Parts: sequence; structure tokens; C-alpha cells
Amino acid sequence: MNTEQYREHIERTFNAFCKIVLYHAALGAYKKIRKKQQFEVSLDYLREFDFEPVTTTDEYFVKYDVPTTFIVRGKTVIVESEQLATALSRLPKKRREVLFLRYYLGYSDTEIGWIYGISRSAVFRRRKIALRFMRKEMEVLENEE
Repeated sequence: MNTEQYREHIERTFNAFCKIVLYHAALGAYKKIRKKQQFEVSLDYLREFDFEPVTTTDEYFVKYDVPTTFIVRGKTVIVESEQLATALSRLPKKRREVLFLRYYLGYSDTEIGWIYGISRSAVFRRRKIALRFMRKEMEVLENEE
């Protein structure tokens, strides 16, 4: 077999293969676009009153009247929810501090146990009891409103 002819044959075979691959890739892309178009609706077709359910209000930058601050181990913790701050203030000091250290300051149960000189399981129990109390207090506060 002539090497020049063989090289041409390989090039043509490769070109045909590439064309087939590109053709099927384009078909897949068109199918994907068509499938998307079945479920998408252009916003031009919506009337003005249809936009209301789609909108939301961002409350991230809303300033609260008076956020409640707690001091835990020399660090200031700010609680912006008045209802949550009220429920937290009704907890005993040690249980409240365990919650703050765990959920606001990011300490693990082992680290909190080391701070208080108690076991990790004792910290877990304090946290569990405190959360149960908080749940009940939050329900009471919701019912009062």
C-alpha cells in the first residue's frame, strides 16, 4: 500500500468521523434547547400584576430598632430577633453560654467542655436541655403575639 494513499485515507476517515461527531453534538444541543423552551416563559408575555408573586423584599440591610447584646466569655454576641433574645434571656446562664459558644461563636462540644471543665457529653446534655427549653419558650412567645 502506498503511504501517501494510506495517509489520505486516514485523513478522510478522521474528517468523516469529526463531521459525524459534530453533527450529533449539534443535534443534542438543539434537543436540549427545545426541551428548555417547553418549560420557559418569556417575561414579555407576563402582565404587570403577574410579577407580584415573583418579587421578594431583601431584609438584609434593614436596621432593627434595638438589637440585644449578650457578653459571653468577654465576647459580644448580638441577637437581632427580639423573640429569640427574650427566650435566651430566660435560660439559666450556663445553658445560655453553652448555646452561644456552640452556635454563635463556633466552639465544639469538646472545646466547651474544656472551658467549663466538664465532659463533652455533659455539654451535649446541657445544650439539648437548653434547646428543648428554647423551643417551648418560642412557642409560648408566638402564642402571646
